[in-house]
Amino acid sequence: MASRIGIALAIFLGIASPAASQVVRFETSIGEFDMVLNPTNDPRLQGHVDNMLLYVENGAYNSSWINRADEGFVLQMGGFYSHTLRPPLTIESTRPVNAFAPIQGEPMITGLSNTPGTVSLALPGGAGGTTNQDGGTSSFFVNLADNTFLDADFTVFAAISEMTVINQIMALMQVDRTTDPVFGANSGNLAFADVPLQTNGFQVFIKRAFVIDDAMSVARAVAGVESTMALSASAASAGSGSSAPLLASSAVPEPANMIIAAWGVGALLSARRRRPRCR
Repeated sequence: MASRIGIALAIFLGIASPAASQVVRFETSIGEFDMVLNPTNDPRLQGHVDNMLLYVENGAYNSSWINRADEGFVLQMGGFYSHTLRPPLTIESTRPVNAFAPIQGEPMITGLSNTPGTVSLALPGGAGGTTNQDGGTSSFFVNLADNTFLDADFTVFAAISEMTVINQIMALMQVDRTTDPVFGANSGNLAFADVPLQTNGFQVFIKRAFVIDDAMSVARAVAGVESTMALSASAASAGSGSSAPLLASSAVPEPANMIIAAWGVGALLSARRRRPRCR
């Protein structure tokens, strides 16, 4: 009887243990951070999990660079390769990551929100300032604040277990490339609005991304996400939050459609002035 109980308990723990979750580690030129995929184990997010793993397993994020560090909003990456890691940006260093078929989005269905530490795919823009919820590919962003106004368009599919390295990247000097000649003057290219630079003048890049298979490391990552999400839920219930900035529906463009020509330069600059930025 005791042995049967032991076997049953082992089976239960094997099913219920956080170690069953999948975690991707991103090694950057600043440090490493772990991303827990589908932290609530919602089967409706399996497509997003498979999408991320497809890029990771094909080495698509290796040698890509972090292209946007918008203070108080998002840290965006996964969209561009770079063989030229120093500024100024060049055509070669802004070559988009080779994209697989887009993933179908299901915003708000899973019950997860764009709160601090959570992760969503960037999306291409559509007509009239809308977003294509079924157009996400490789580019993703980490929420740095209460961005729940994005929930209607952007599906949260993962969360960062510990934000130290993310915060270190956000603390770096940033350069604005929205008017860089390589894109054309006043291109309105939000994807290069706040490019973080290391102290040596190099862009911040992802050395490699891979799935962690160590059970203890996975368990720690999952525990970190659970703690972060609990704090976010507590803050939300206390009434804290942020209002949506102007033109929020297309605020996190996917690289294939990142030039928001329809907005106009005046509207773009107005929207950017509403967000705090550090230099």
